[in-house]
Amino acid sequence: MAELGRDDDVLSWATRGIAETSGWQVAQLYDLAVGVHTRRGEDQEVLRLRREQHQRMPSSSTYGLLRTGAEACGVWPAERPAARAVLAEHDLGGLVDVLLADGEPEAAWQVPGTHPDWDPGPQRWIRLAEARETSAPGDALDVYLRLADLQLETTGKAAYVRAVAILKKAAQAARAAERQGEFAAHLAALRETHRRRPTFIAVLDRARLG
Repeated sequence: MAELGRDDDVLSWATRGIAETSGWQVAQLYDLAVGVHTRRGEDQEVLRLRREQHQRMPSSSTYGLLRTGAEACGVWPAERPAARAVLAEHDLGGLVDVLLADGEPEAAWQVPGTHPDWDPGPQRWIRLAEARETSAPGDALDVYLRLADLQLETTGKAAYVRAVAILKKAAQAARAAERQGEFAAHLAALRETHRRRPTFIAVLDRARLG
């Protein structure tokens, strides 16, 4: 229908689908409706739909779509707090992602601290530590060491390579935090604990980490 220029039909069908559907295809229906309003220059309707979509299915993606719609209307600074509040209630991972993307590492770092029962997961912890390292390398070091230890709970070369890659980041953070002695002690403890894992020791040696 959209290809035939039948925007009224597209909008009617998409609007009905949004109201009556709850599956994955709802996002596509929002896109179709937004497309019609965009072609018509109806920026306020685009904003309304993106706000509704974000509230209904909050994520970093819907946050980004809402931001685009709000910026077109020149109201993003006013819209942003509520958009983040939705993520804070429903998608903490998405909140961390958007805060990092918006260049607010301190605010992102606070999210796990204020939600101690929530685990961001290894990949987000890495990103948080990388963002934190400039201002507080000691905090980043603590995260890196914990994540490296977590990797070593699994055997196999792939896990060892991941662990050593994280330990390289830890070495840099230790220097910045002037905690080289602590880092060296941690490496020595790892060597002792995993002395019967020759593959890990070999990977560690190749990295020239202690």
